[in-house]
Formats: sequence, C-alpha cells, structure tokens
Amino acid sequence: MFEGLQKYSQTLFMVILGATVLAFGLSWGPGSRGCSDGKLEVTYVAKVHGHTVTETDFTSSFAVLRRFAQRDDENPVITGALRQGALDGLIERELLAHEAERVGFRVTDDDVNAEFRKCRFYLSVGSGAEPVVGIPSGPIPPMFLSPRSCSENNSTEFSFPAFERVSRRVFGRTVPDLREATRREMLAQRMRESIASSVQISDEELWREYRQTHDQMAVKYLRFSLAFYRDLVRDDDPQAVAAWAGQHADEINRMYERRRDGLRGLQREMRVRHILLSFPDGATDAQKAETRARAAAVRARLVAGEDFVRLARLYSGDPGSWRTGGDMGWQSNEAQERLVEPFRNAMRALAVNAYSEPVETQYGLHIIQVTGTREGDVAETAAKADIARTLYREARAAELNAEASRAALTRIRGGADLTTVAREIREAALREFYRGEVPAPVVLPGNVTLAPAERSDLDAPELKESEQFTRNGMVLADVDRPDVLTAAAFQLTDAAPLSAEPVHVGDDWFVLRFKDGSRTTATREEFARQRQEQLAQNSVLGTRQRQAIATYLATLRTDAEHAGQVRLGNSQRIRAPQPGANSEEDEQN
Repeated sequence: MFEGLQKYSQTLFMVILGATVLAFGLSWGPGSRGCSDGKLEVTYVAKVHGHTVTETDFTSSFAVLRRFAQRDDENPVITGALRQGALDGLIERELLAHEAERVGFRVTDDDVNAEFRKCRFYLSVGSGAEPVVGIPSGPIPPMFLSPRSCSENNSTEFSFPAFERVSRRVFGRTVPDLREATRREMLAQRMRESIASSVQISDEELWREYRQTHDQMAVKYLRFSLAFYRDLVRDDDPQAVAAWAGQHADEINRMYERRRDGLRGLQREMRVRHILLSFPDGATDAQKAETRARAAAVRARLVAGEDFVRLARLYSGDPGSWRTGGDMGWQSNEAQERLVEPFRNAMRALAVNAYSEPVETQYGLHIIQVTGTREGDVAETAAKADIARTLYREARAAELNAEASRAALTRIRGGADLTTVAREIREAALREFYRGEVPAPVVLPGNVTLAPAERSDLDAPELKESEQFTRNGMVLADVDRPDVLTAAAFQLTDAAPLSAEPVHVGDDWFVLRFKDGSRTTATREEFARQRQEQLAQNSVLGTRQRQAIATYLATLRTDAEHAGQVRLGNSQRIRAPQPGANSEEDEQN
C-alpha cells in the first residue's frame, strides 16, 4: 500500500512544488494584502468547482500528514513538501469528489457513520507527493488509527467520547466538520477505486509474474574474485611490467598528465610495509612476551632472506595490509602524522630496505621496512614507472581472473568432477597467494608457537551452494547486478546443468551448475487456484492503477484550471512559516 508512484510523478511534484513556492512568495509574501480597497475578504485555501477548501481543511490535512509521515523537524524542504502534498491532496480530493457526483456516486450520512463506527478515516495526498512523503491517498492505515483508537480501555467496542477525542486530537476538527470532510474523502476514494477497477492485466502477464515468484532453484557455483587475483599479480617483475608498459604507453601518459601536478613540491613521502604480530585482547605480560618471541622469529627470517610478502600474508595481524603483503603504499607527510607515534618515529629513522627491530604499539609488535622515499618534484620516469605497475596489476588481475574461470569450465566440461576441480583450483590459488605452501605451526624456544593466521575472508575460488531462489530473487546479494546471475542460473536445466560460458558479473566471474533436484516449477493449475490472490497482490497491476489515477487527475486538473474552476485562495496558512516562528498547526499539535 505504501509503494510510491513512478519517477515522473516525483519529478512533476517537485516542479509543482517549486512553482507553488514561488507563487506563494508572490501572492502571500511580504507586501501581500488580506484586504482590497478597504474591504474585508474572507480567507480560504482554494475553490474547486465552487466548493471551498477552508483553512480548517488545510490545517487539519497538513497536521495529519505530518503526524503520519513522522516528521516534526523544521527542515524547510520537508515541511514544504508536506504542505504542498496537503494542498494538492485537497484540490485533488475536490476534483475527484466533483467527478464522483457527476457520474452518480453518493455518500449518505449512514455511509459516513458506518466508517466512523469502524474508526476508519481518509486522507488525500497530492498524487505527485505520495512517493516523496511516503503516505498514500485513501483510508488511513490501521497501523496509525485502528478500531482501538475509538474505544475505551483498549477494547474494540466503539465509544463516541473516544471517537470525539480522536476527531479533535488527530484531525483538529469538531465531529460535524470531520463528517463533511469524510464525506468528500469517501467520494474521492470511490472515484479512485472506479478508475483503478478499469485497469486490467491479461492472464499471460499475470502468469509471467506468477512464475517470477514461484519458479525456484538452487545452484552450485565457483566464484573467481577480481580482488583475490589482484593480489596474485607480481608487479615487482620489472620485465613483465616493462613489456606491458611498452604496449600501453598512451594510457600511462594520460594517467601521468592527470597526476603530474600532484607529484610536484612533495614533502618527504615514504613507501612503507610492515608485519604486525598482534597482542591478544587484554594481553598479560606473559602473552606480550610470547608475542615478542614470535616477532623476533619473523624478523630473523626476513633478515635471512625470506619473502616479506609471504611472511606478511602468513602472520600479519593488520587487517588493512596483510592481503597486500604488508604494503601501506606511499605515506604523505600528513598520513605519517596520523600514524601512532612509536611506529612513525621508527619508520622515519629507517634506511631504505632496512628492517626495524620489533616496534611496540597498543596493537602489538611491528616489523617495518621502508622500500622507497621521494621528495620535491617526482621525476617523470619514476612517476610513470609507478603508474605502470598500478595499471599492470589491474589489467593482469582481470586477465588472470577470466583465464581461471574459463580453464575451470573447460575441465568440468571435459568430464572432470566439479568438486575435485574446485578443490584443486583453490589449493593452487592459495599456493600462489602465499607464495608457497602454508607451513605448519612451529615451536620456538620457550615453548612459544608461531602459527599462520587463520584467514576466513580470502575470497579464493571455492565451491559453494546457494539457497533456493526465485526468478526475481538472487543467487548472491553481494554482486553489482544480481539479476544477471539469476537470469543465467535459470538457463540451466537437468539436460544442460552447466553454464555454457563463465558468467561475468561486476568484477567477478562465475561458473554455475544446476543443483540436481532443486527446481520447483510453477504450474498453470496452481496458478489458476491462486489467480484472485495473485491479482490482488500483483505489483504490475498496482503500478498501472496508480499511473491511471495520476493521469486521470492530471487531466481533471488541467481541464478545471482552463475552465477557471480551480482557484488558489488568499489564506496565509499555506505560506511556509518564517524561521523560528511557530505555526498554528504546531501549536495545535
């Protein structure tokens, strides 16, 4: 019920809002007059086909709209939208009520009394404002006003004194005033229902939407993540980078031109990487001593020539850099100042490529290495070499990612077992990531164990199984276009269970396989039994009905305005209050 109208309605509403605010400023701004030639004028909000929309109508509608939109702030944009929604709603109410009477609808006192006994009330909101304020025209939902609102002691039995309190507290009206307003609202609602009932949807359209929500399946999938393969690229291979750069000189030059000004007049920057041996939460002195032993062992292995990247990925506890082998990138002077002081001081004291002794901070013990420094104007060759490494890493990662997915699919299509292929691909990918096998824990002197960190968020290829999903559902939620993956999955069948090609979604590639026995297919017989329920819930039908009502209203208003049957009044109440001023609506609430 709370679904918004289409975007064109929102746009139209904002245009009308802007124009009306301007008109308010001209008609009721400073210098406007409530009297003309010395004659007292009766103030009103609008007149529509001779029916007067009173100040009480507007004050009540605005107060109710703001209450149910749950907006009590003084944001002028929101307040303006609510005021415009209330004003347009009242004008549209009168247009619809007039049309309802013209075509023969009638609302009697007994009809109104029956609604009152149910504690059911109505509110008209400008059709363009509904999606902006989140409140639809029509009966006020029970979540705001239920039968208990018009009863005593939280029962459901109607009580006139309780009803009268609701009339004054919620609507700011006497019962006779509310009766007439409700009669006009009911006429307008009958006209809306009449327009909506004229909109039809074919059985084939309804069947297609039924299938969207009732066809279900599940898949097994291998995901090849670009982020993971980016970490596999060895951008420290000068020959590979130089060969790639020679073929992409224009791209490198363009990037350099965009960055050149930012590479001039630099304060001293440092390229830094580190390995953090973390302290346990609430570490005792004994636990800190064990961490120092681990840090000393890792540093000794670095000094002996082991790969920094490998050791960082195995042992570092820094969540921001362990994937990149401890690399923190270039640290500007400002960035250096944001580092914790012991780390910053040790880093600045290091010679390039030297290893620090373990540096203690509140996070644990850091082994730091400065891999480069730069200051002043960065030489063009150095800047382009740095750019080439970055671009090469991105391009090569995309190639590796796609190649891995195609190779996996080829093996499976050739008859290899999916589970076996997935396991072997993952093992090979992890060996590449860690630059060797993951070692077993080792026991250091003092019975201290140095073990590789447990990584649960590597994103290495791994065979997974989806939950059941529908045609308008998702295999996975954390992809840029989940609908693409879902559509590809529903191409799979028992006869052709494997995706013909890897599926490219966002940055990642997927190999999909239909999960045997997982498909539930909608049937025409079940659809026929549920047709009426589906018709009531159909989103396409609801959207078309709202469009039809909005279009009908636009035509009514245009025709009435051309005939001079819609006139804005001279009431000051529809002016936005000055900042800091309390409106009467505020005082009423």
